[in-house]
Amino acid sequence: MAAVSDLPMTTESAARLRGELVSKARELRPRLLEEQAATEKRGTFSPEMHETFRTEGLYGIQQPRRYGGHELDVPAFLAVIREIARGCPGSAWCFSLSAGHHMQMAALFPEAVQDDVYGSVTEFLAPCRPIPMGDAERVDGGWKVTGQWDYCSGAPYSTHALLTVRVHGGLATEPLGLVVIPRAQWTMLDDWRGSVLGLSGSGSNTVRVQDAVVPAAYLVQGSVMGLAGGADSVGYQLHGNPMYCGQTAGYAQLEIAAILVGTARAAVDEYERLLRTKKTSGPHPQPRYTAGEHQRSFASAITLADAAETVLDSAAERFMNLCREAVAQPQGFSRSGAGRTAMAANQAVDLAWGAVDLVFKMSGSSEGGRNGTRMQRYYRDFSTARTNMAPKLDMEAQTFAAAYFAG
Repeated sequence: MAAVSDLPMTTESAARLRGELVSKARELRPRLLEEQAATEKRGTFSPEMHETFRTEGLYGIQQPRRYGGHELDVPAFLAVIREIARGCPGSAWCFSLSAGHHMQMAALFPEAVQDDVYGSVTEFLAPCRPIPMGDAERVDGGWKVTGQWDYCSGAPYSTHALLTVRVHGGLATEPLGLVVIPRAQWTMLDDWRGSVLGLSGSGSNTVRVQDAVVPAAYLVQGSVMGLAGGADSVGYQLHGNPMYCGQTAGYAQLEIAAILVGTARAAVDEYERLLRTKKTSGPHPQPRYTAGEHQRSFASAITLADAAETVLDSAAERFMNLCREAVAQPQGFSRSGAGRTAMAANQAVDLAWGAVDLVFKMSGSSEGGRNGTRMQRYYRDFSTARTNMAPKLDMEAQTFAAAYFAG
């Protein structure tokens, strides 16, 4: 693929483009809302929605400009994710966790590999599974990869897969590695739709790889969550953008937090609809929006969603500042900084959950408790997301504190 430009985008141009892309995502909300049930039944958003994401340029938000993308920053990407989630949380999960992994592809892999991978597709889409569920064995011509990775969110429309492997062979210097594998060399299992309480539309299928041989440079040794880049990272050297300094810890939590903050907005939207269209029970029914208990709950839910969004935006800006600092200091990206970012993102999740839990309880059994309603779907989706390892505040706290006091 030909490069768009070797020159950085101006601040004004980036802000204008961000606004345009956020608007495009917002305009999709009615369609995403209408397709929620079908998305859940299918296990992912429709081929038509996939084509819309592609033609509207939403997939290319973080793709390097060198390879035809927009190369916008993390806050811009999260803003689009929130808008998609406000229409359909499952679609946002599938979108984000396939379109958001330029942070690994563009940051960690050598230039020749990036030329090859990005040059083979229009938009690079890939799940990134950080848990080793397969092996890479050194063979003539590269690495032979075999394994089966569950929860590969974003797999249905992905062009590649980024998979963590156990590394074996003469060139192995680390026990783990991250390998990029083209779509033709892996199989997606139909094991997601209908198998979970919520997020059935997230496309979190299992990916199976059997004796796939990839070139040696297609594998980067080390744990993707432990790699802390800086000025000498491949991504920064190639693209000149601190965002591609090679850092995953902290960023992964921001992605998921953006989906869940958008889900909170969706739940509050639905609660507002119920208040405007339904009446209270009892001998003297009145529009719910005029009832004090509903007014108080609505105001509290909006406040919680606002606070969640503010915390998330601040965490995203902090992550970008840490990337800039990483390429200006010898030690690279701060592990305690990554932990602080992750904890802030997860605090946003907790605030967002407060909003969802409140409006679910106040929506009534005919809405929250009834199968097929949007309110129940938001509650199920958020509840399922909370079982993921990433959005758990206490799991990052000890790691952060240890890194912080280690200096």
